[in-house]
Amino acid sequence: MFREIEALQAKLEETEDEDEQRALEEDVTGKILWLCWCGICAQVDELLPKVVDYIRREGNMETPV
Repeated sequence: MFREIEALQAKLEETEDEDEQRALEEDVTGKILWLCWCGICAQVDELLPKVVDYIRREGNMETPV
């Protein structure tokens, strides 16, 4: 994916047509946003079981009055 972004950026730098530049900028932005989204999903997938386990453990503990 990084190579695709680099290739798009290189093509963008060579392009003089404004419409094509805009389209390439949108492509680069879309790929970067997709990578960010994938990273967020990976973090949530990793963290969610820990959170659920913590809540289950804390729910079983009685708080002293």
